[in-house]
Amino acid sequence: MAFYTGRSGSLVFNNKPVAKIRDWSVETTLELLSTNTIDSTSNTFTPGVKGATGSATLMYYRLEVGESPVFTQFTQLLSKIHKTGSIETSDRVFMELNVGTGTSDDIKFNAYITSASISVSTGELSVVPINFTIDGDFSETIS
Repeated sequence: MAFYTGRSGSLVFNNKPVAKIRDWSVETTLELLSTNTIDSTSNTFTPGVKGATGSATLMYYRLEVGESPVFTQFTQLLSKIHKTGSIETSDRVFMELNVGTGTSDDIKFNAYITSASISVSTGELSVVPINFTIDGDFSETIS
């Protein structure tokens, strides 16, 4: 039996893991449509539209000269919402959330970054919490 910890998780953007990430989460919701009639004695439902949102906390971390360019800096994700001008469909991002290191524990999807902030506190690491909304269906889920 395999157990996973936060140490085995990652977030991938542009086919490269984000350099430093503290956590991520994804929440899937389903709207239920009532099928009650005037003579119903109990609520009944049929599935409606599903949706998903998520969040991640990126570390404010810049790659040093000589560090491997196989990582994505937080600035690339941040640039999809912290920008001049309007947000376009080209600002949609493809993300991959990995629970572990296997091939069957990934969640892949297109999303829009809906919020981002940069937090700085005395004595703490600087972080960049982001929120995102998944656009369309998952292209891969944990199996």
